[in-house]
Amino acid sequence: MTRKTLLTLAVLTAFSAGSVAAFAQTRADASARPARATLDANQDGFVDRSEAAAMPRLAERFDPLDADKDGRLSSAELPARGGKHGNRGGDGADGMMSRLDTDKDGRISRAEAAAAPRFAARFEQMDVNNDGYVDRADRQLRASERADEWFKQADTDNNGQLSRAEYDAAHARRWQARGERGPRRAPAPAN
Repeated sequence: MTRKTLLTLAVLTAFSAGSVAAFAQTRADASARPARATLDANQDGFVDRSEAAAMPRLAERFDPLDADKDGRLSSAELPARGGKHGNRGGDGADGMMSRLDTDKDGRISRAEAAAAPRFAARFEQMDVNNDGYVDRADRQLRASERADEWFKQADTDNNGQLSRAEYDAAHARRWQARGERGPRRAPAPAN
């Protein structure tokens, strides 16, 4: 090997070692942080009344959430946290579906939808596959349709691919339509 090659290898090795050390330090810092508190204090896989007392909003909704009335909440009975818009006090689409699904068959019939007038008014739109029920399949189909619509609008040159410029322009239009400030991101490098 030539002296230039050896020098290049030495420099690359030094940079690699520095990157590995930095990554290891980052991982060590992350593991040093305290774990997020869990409601299941005794780690039995369920949240009982005394554990739910740590969260007043959960404690006051304990009985309606305890579907099997066994005095404890399983992970399926616990309301989902976060979601598309964060947890803004509602149960989200899944919570609405479970409340309206009185026969617990995993789908909402037209008769079940009548219990929520706003939901009933949009039933036809929400029943995307026109089977007479609103279920997870309808939601997935509508999400797919929306993604296809967005892609078709974003692909301005109709070549079946999105360039970085088309993608950025589509997102800019979306943020502008919402009237919100766009995501903070470094500008795309020139191609």
